[in-house]
Amino acid sequence: MEFVVDSFRFLISVPAADDDDGEWLKEMRGNLGLMATMVATMAFQNGLNPPGGVIQNGDGGSVACPSSSPVGHGQAACPGQSVYAARDRHGYSGFMFTNSASFLLSITACILVISGVPLGRGYPTLALAMLMSVSLILLAVSYALGTFHLNPRIQKTPVAFRVFIYVFVTFLVLLLSLRFAALILSLRRVKKKKQELQGTNSVAAAPAAAASS
Repeated sequence: MEFVVDSFRFLISVPAADDDDGEWLKEMRGNLGLMATMVATMAFQNGLNPPGGVIQNGDGGSVACPSSSPVGHGQAACPGQSVYAARDRHGYSGFMFTNSASFLLSITACILVISGVPLGRGYPTLALAMLMSVSLILLAVSYALGTFHLNPRIQKTPVAFRVFIYVFVTFLVLLLSLRFAALILSLRRVKKKKQELQGTNSVAAAPAAAASS
C-alpha cells in the first residue's frame, strides 16, 4: 500500500518553484521540441506508408484502375492507393484521423517551439505539454488500429481488442488529468506566493518612502 501511495505522489509531483528556473525551462523546451519532431516524423511515415502497403501496378506496369477490386472486395482500388482503405474503409478512416491529428498537433508544437514563443513557467508550457500528450495518445491509437489490420489473430477478437484500447486510453486520460491538475495547482500556488511577496515588499517600502520624504 505504501508503494502505491509513493508511486501516486511521484506521478503528480511537480518541480520545486524557485526564482532561477531557467535550466528547468530550457530542458523542458528541448524535450518538448525533440518529442514533437519524433512524433511528427513517425506520423508522416505512417500516413504515406500505411499498414499493408499500397496497390501495385497491373500487368505490364499499367496504372489504370481495374474494374474489380484486386484485394477480393467489392470496392475497386487504383494502383498507389492503400490496401488498408480497400479492405476496411471504416478502419482506415479511424487510422487516418488519429494519425493525421497526431501529425498536425506535433507540427503545431514544433512551430511554437522554434518560433520563439515565450514559454515561461506557466500556462504556455502547460498547454504545449498537453498538446504533445494528446498527440502521443492519438499516435498510440493509430498504431493499435494498424496492428489490428495486419494481425489476423487479433481480428478474430475485435471486441476484446476494442475493450483493451478503451481501457488503455481511459487510463492515460485519467493519469494525464491528475498530472495536469497537479501542475495547475502548483502554478496557482506560485502565483499566489509571488503576489503575497510583492504585497509584503510594498508594505515594507512604504515607511521608508515616507521617512525619506
